[in-house]
Amino acid sequence: MSHQIWHAFYYDRTAESAPPCRSEVIEADNEEAAARVARAHLGGCKRVHLESPRWMQEKSVDIVADERVQPSTLH
Repeated sequence: MSHQIWHAFYYDRTAESAPPCRSEVIEADNEEAAARVARAHLGGCKRVHLESPRWMQEKSVDIVADERVQPSTLH
């Protein structure tokens, strides 16, 4: 099976009105594999929007960071 190209847009807020802070192209066999990569690359971002390749049935997935796993910061 060949890899498909997925587009991941990372956001530093959970609100949908802000522009993405970065984007990434992910090569993966399927949606689950692409979602695993996107989740692993979240870093300090709050949300990632994952879009399927254009020639496939249009799919998009929003993955929200698990706040319990995020390291706490002191101010």
